[in-house]
Amino acid sequence: MHPDVDFRADPEAIYRQVVALDDAGFAALMADAESRDRVIDVLVEHMASRLRPEAAKDLDAVLHVKLWDRPGGGYDHRELVIRDGACFVSPEPVGEARLTLKIRPEDLRKVIAGSAGPKRLALRGRLRAIGDLGLGLRLTELFDLSA
Repeated sequence: MHPDVDFRADPEAIYRQVVALDDAGFAALMADAESRDRVIDVLVEHMASRLRPEAAKDLDAVLHVKLWDRPGGGYDHRELVIRDGACFVSPEPVGEARLTLKIRPEDLRKVIAGSAGPKRLALRGRLRAIGDLGLGLRLTELFDLSA
């Protein structure tokens, strides 16, 4: 665990601590399997909580988020289900993805914190969207990614 993050805190407090870390501190969290899983959960949960219900009221979609660079190889996988103007997170993907986002954890942190846009990251090759690209282009409309 990272000494600058109190993992006993509530998820929103953990999120604020993670966003406040410098890049080296965040990289240290991602190198430790236990803290990595906790941080990824907090980031994805925060993203889900930022859904704009009015923008998603008629949307029924499953998004998969695949996070590259897992220590030892492979990636982490989370699922967001948007239905009836709400967004729910599943730690284990169970549905067919309408859109899959492949991204590094440090870039996901930037997108969710509002310091990098998904379109810009996609143009730089740091975010890959697979599936319904129209839905991918609506991410900033569907989620308030500025906080």
